[in-house]
Amino acid sequence: MGRVGIVSYAAVVGTLGFCLGGCGVLGDAASGDVTDRDCHPDPKSVAALSDEPVLTQAPPGATAAAPTETVSCGWAGSGSPSLGMLDREITRAGATDDVSRFYADLAGSSGWKTFGQGTNVYDASKPDGTHCTWSLHVVSGAEGTYHVQIEYTPRDLRPTCL
Repeated sequence: MGRVGIVSYAAVVGTLGFCLGGCGVLGDAASGDVTDRDCHPDPKSVAALSDEPVLTQAPPGATAAAPTETVSCGWAGSGSPSLGMLDREITRAGATDDVSRFYADLAGSSGWKTFGQGTNVYDASKPDGTHCTWSLHVVSGAEGTYHVQIEYTPRDLRPTCL
């Protein structure tokens, strides 16, 4: 490799290292192998989601468990990256139509936009203020049990750091 080739290669590697490593709190792990990233929850997103009415309220007469958080980053094959999620189990909530109406009203009054006619009880999305989107899913479980799940993008997978 000639002198120009070495200088160009060094410039490309240096720029790439600065861009990926310079993501700071939005990409602490992005300086490593892109296919094997570390994973960090986004405390700001989790705090904001924990205050969302769709996560803090339940249908009248229902019992709501404490929310649990899971974060699973990385890519599985050619699919999209896994996300962070808050999940809250709701029991004794009533009929599916009533639960769907309850969350549709609650979500609509707090900025969520309904989408799809899928297999879930209710689905909606909401911008998170950082060019990412939160996804709300109310999923039916066994005998009157539902799960209110909100997915978010962990900080290391934000589009600004990919």
